[in-house]
Amino acid sequence: MNHNISTGLVFYQDYNDQPNFLGNCYFEIKKPCDCSMIQLHHFYLLLKKGNKVSPVDLPLKIFNAAFLAFCYNGKKLVGISAIKRPTISYLQEVYKKAGIITNIDKPFLEIGYSFTRESVRKKGISSTLKRMLLKKISYHHGIVFSTTATPSSQRFLVANGFRAKGNPYQGNFDNNIIYFERNKWC
Repeated sequence: MNHNISTGLVFYQDYNDQPNFLGNCYFEIKKPCDCSMIQLHHFYLLLKKGNKVSPVDLPLKIFNAAFLAFCYNGKKLVGISAIKRPTISYLQEVYKKAGIITNIDKPFLEIGYSFTRESVRKKGISSTLKRMLLKKISYHHGIVFSTTATPSSQRFLVANGFRAKGNPYQGNFDNNIIYFERNKWC
């Protein structure tokens, strides 16, 4: 079995954005427990390649995600993203850095771990993966947040109902990180 090819568990092709490139891509959303060890390892390797995430307990954090998103071009994994289940202490730390004073009284998820190989950036991979992930959690009645210093990610978040909150802050890997949040209640 070739673990780099879509299993059909969740398969999606988006021909509307950029049919020349995206039409040749396979998009897959899976729960980590439904991924093969090779898929998890490839996700981990591509995420580490981005050099924007702490390697401390990273395999456990990946496995704890609600959903992992994969984009394959041919047999090659070219883009990833995830819906993460961060700890409350992490969210409190982010709030503190951004200067946000509020109670955390709703369930929360984070969209992140997004990385696209440099050779195929600006072709709609990341935005397609993130749109698919947001559809996957449309049932979530709470906070969905993201932190990013990347202008294209910031534009995506604003275009998809997220609002910037707090102040830009210094992270371990980036300057001027902005916290974005989208609320949805029953």
